[in-house]
Amino acid sequence: MDKSNTSILARLASRDVNVRRVALTELDEILETATFRDLLPLLTDEDVTVRKLAVQALEEIGDHRALPNLLRAADDSEPDVAFAAITAIREFRTPESVDALLEGAAHGTPRSKAAAVVALRGVRGRRVQDALIRAAADPAPEVRREAVLALGYLGAAETLPAFQSALKDPDEEVRRLAVDALSQFEGAGISDLIRPAGDPAWRVRRQAVMGLSSYRSEEGEQVLLNALDDQQWEVMKEAIISLGKLRTPVLPQLARFFAHDLADIRIAAATAAGEIGDLEFKPYLEALLQDPDTGVQKAAQRALRQIKEHEIPQI
Repeated sequence: MDKSNTSILARLASRDVNVRRVALTELDEILETATFRDLLPLLTDEDVTVRKLAVQALEEIGDHRALPNLLRAADDSEPDVAFAAITAIREFRTPESVDALLEGAAHGTPRSKAAAVVALRGVRGRRVQDALIRAAADPAPEVRREAVLALGYLGAAETLPAFQSALKDPDEEVRRLAVDALSQFEGAGISDLIRPAGDPAWRVRRQAVMGLSSYRSEEGEQVLLNALDDQQWEVMKEAIISLGKLRTPVLPQLARFFAHDLADIRIAAATAAGEIGDLEFKPYLEALLQDPDTGVQKAAQRALRQIKEHEIPQI
């Protein structure tokens, strides 16, 4: 072994913490000389900075054989080290990494399992798909959230029951992610969004009314009309926008929103009016041109231009 090789490896193993820290910053020399095995002992170093730098060096080396150790590092007691490990794990997306990630998704702590699931996002294959479906039923909500999100990337017909089951999940964010995925899922139907539109959590309801903008049906439009009376203004706003995207002729129901206290609601009403293109909206929009909020004024101007484009030329 030449002198330079001995030097970097010796410094990595030094009893002096400052020497170990500096050695770990010399990534060019580490990549040229060290292997992932030379860095594994440093993942349990007594010094936080050393552990974090070791994680980052292993990320640079990119050897998938370090994944089991990085997954354990995701549970480090120091948040900076854990975050660095979770970030590093996401970079292991090679075919050789899949086995270790599947093992990590099935076994370990909630944090390490969630990190493995995130790294599997976008990876296709039946084994990965089945693992993500199992993870969507994991006892830990953080794992279920990441699994539902990852399944959304696959868009496979076989995953539809997992999303439908997630609509009943006790965790609000899992339900919201499931609604978001179903609204973009080719095999899903409007019934998968109607029930979530009445969910106790307003973020889930909001996601459902957003998704309903892709389905033209009397049942869906009635749900959106009901959502105009939602106690949460964010849900109300998205219901207005969705009705506009569907071009539903609902002037009587939308009229009150042009004078709403919230500028965001007035903007939504103007936006919907422009999409619908009904001439009867013009007086309401013209009044908004004098609105104290410039965002409302601009929305009204756009809507009036859209309505003008919808007008039939007089002969």
